[in-house]
Parts: sequence; C-alpha cells; structure tokens
Amino acid sequence: MRKTGKRLLALVVIVLSVMAALPGLAWLSLTHKPDFYKASATLPKGEREKEAKEFVAQSLQLRNDIYNEPNWEAIFTDQQVNAWLAEDLVTHFADQLPTEVHEPRVLFEMDRVTLGFELDQGPVRSVIWVVARPRIPEGNVLELTLEKIRAGVLPVPADKLLDRLTGHAIARGLDMRWKRDGEFPVVTIRYKPHTGRDDVKLEGVRIRKGEIILTGTSDVSRGQIRAFNLPTRQVLQSKFPKRTSQPVTAPESSTSPETALRNTTGPES
Repeated sequence: MRKTGKRLLALVVIVLSVMAALPGLAWLSLTHKPDFYKASATLPKGEREKEAKEFVAQSLQLRNDIYNEPNWEAIFTDQQVNAWLAEDLVTHFADQLPTEVHEPRVLFEMDRVTLGFELDQGPVRSVIWVVARPRIPEGNVLELTLEKIRAGVLPVPADKLLDRLTGHAIARGLDMRWKRDGEFPVVTIRYKPHTGRDDVKLEGVRIRKGEIILTGTSDVSRGQIRAFNLPTRQVLQSKFPKRTSQPVTAPESSTSPETALRNTTGPES
C-alpha cells in the first residue's frame, strides 16, 4: 500500500507539473522563430544597406531590360530581398502591410520559397512562416501552392490566415484568390503592369538555393511600354508616402465647407 500510495502521489505531481507547464509550452511553441528567420536578422547594418542597394540596382536593370529587350530575366538573392524589406519596406511603406504584420523575411530553396513574418495575435506575437511552391500557369499569373503553414512550431488552419491576408490584398487592388486543391491550399495572384495592357508578361519563375529567377517578355515593337513600376525608393515613396506620426492639420481658412467641397470635386454637372 505504501508503494502504491507513493506511485499515485508521484503520478499526481507529474500531471500537475505538466498542466502548470502547458501555458508556457504553448507560448514557446507559438513564439518559436525558425532558423532562417533568426539568421536574416544577424546581417550587420552596413552589409544590409549594401544588399538593399543591390536589390534596387537589380530592379532598375530589370526595368531597363523590359524597356529595351523582347526577352528579359532578373535574378534576386534572398539576402537582397530581406535587406530591402528591412531597410525600405518596413521603414518607408509600413502602411502597405496589414497593421498586425511585422518584419517579413524570405528564404529561397530549390523549387520552394519560405515567407516568414511576425503576427500580432492579442497578447502573443507569433512568427508565421509559410512554405510555398510557385509556378506560372499563364502570363502574369503567379500560383503558390502552400505546403506548410506554421505559427512557431504549431500548424495553422489555412483559412484563418489566408482570409485575412487576401482581404487586405484585394482591398488594395490586387487580384488575389485562394482555394483548396486536394491536400494543399493554393493562392492565385493575377498581375498587369497597367489596366488593359498585355505587352509586358511575367512568364517564368524559378527558385534555386538562395535566389529567385524571373523571366518574361516585352512587346517592344508596339512602343507602348510605359514606366514599369519597380521598388526604387523614389518611385515607391512617390506612391506610398512614409507614415507620419502626427496627423496633418489643415490651415484655417475662411472658405466654407460647401465651397471647399465644390473646389475639390469640381463643378457640378
């Protein structure tokens, strides 16, 4: 009886210890950062700025090739992309991200791209990371098969995450849809350089270890290729001004609200 009592007491202690540890284990599981995500933050600032400038330079070269060549190709490394995300996107264009999304990062592996970002979920900020297999089913259509979605080390239902992100993208004019194709969810993104235009086409995407390769065509004979918006600081800042910490106060004016509204909207028809 004494041995049985001791065993029962030990079992109770173990169960209670596990129950007490569960909240902490759940928090650690949700906030776990994958190795690629932690590694992307270790690049010294000077090197990060250099890589960000390389990304901008490659983007400008791509723009020039689209202007002048019927077939074009661009190669970007994940270090360049991550440096630009850290130096320019988050710094100058935070308004273009959902408010709960922070510090996006990417990793390029053979035929796969991994996207990671921090997501505010009430008291917990989880690291969400997604492993996707990209393909181009037709010109200017990118299809991503999502093979893994995790919050830390825990699986995340696709609809909880994708409904929120696709809603944000659609609200900003991006044609983005997702569906389930067998085992995996599939995200489809349709893009046009300009409404009603088809003279610039993205036709291929290849992922190798550490880099992504984009290929496409331009119908230069049509002479219709306009400025192709690429992520230089000047171009993007002109489109998406840096968020200000204080709201801008309109100067006092003697103009009535009705007159100001007419001046803004133009003459009545």
